[in-house]
Amino acid sequence: MTPAGRIAFGSIFILFGIFPMLAAFDIGPLGVKDINGPPWLGIAAGGIFVAGGLAVMLQKTPLAQVLSLLILVGLAAIGNWIGFGVGERICTSNFDLFGYTGEHSGLACRIPFGFGAIVMDAILIYVLMTTLQKLLGGPPQLARLLKLAEWGIWISLLPILLPVLLFLIGKSALDASITRIRTGEWPRNEAFIARQKRKGLLRKMPGNSKPD
Repeated sequence: MTPAGRIAFGSIFILFGIFPMLAAFDIGPLGVKDINGPPWLGIAAGGIFVAGGLAVMLQKTPLAQVLSLLILVGLAAIGNWIGFGVGERICTSNFDLFGYTGEHSGLACRIPFGFGAIVMDAILIYVLMTTLQKLLGGPPQLARLLKLAEWGIWISLLPILLPVLLFLIGKSALDASITRIRTGEWPRNEAFIARQKRKGLLRKMPGNSKPD
């Protein structure tokens, strides 16, 4: 993208972000009543767009990295307030799975945003550790913290990854059982076996009378 294109594209983001930020101060076409929460939410939501627009304009500069970090801070702040903040929460969803559509309140609203907030917090900590490591020349202490931050991301994603993993394992076991019932033999990944035999990892396979 050309410099002029980055400026035009970034300006659109900034324009979208200005309105909710002004709404926090009851200025402009939107007001505090339109925020549906404390005024700082308008600043955070608008700041995400403003920081994103400036990051596009200042691409490949140290300031763009700082702006990217601010975007994560804004997203994490909004998610944590919805998921764990004090007060009533009402959300509208178009997620058409298991009938999860329409307007929801209480835990039905908090749980999805709370999960997203935990994931965003883990990503934010990881990005912060990465940025500090670059600025400070990669001290060993931060390297260990960076590894902990990586594990934090994986742990935060477990509610999604674990069901997917169990589904894949269950599907593989079901397919293998169906093949066993139909053919009387368990399925074999011949390509994988051939690769391992070429590497010398499998000297003798069931059914072979002679070693390779």
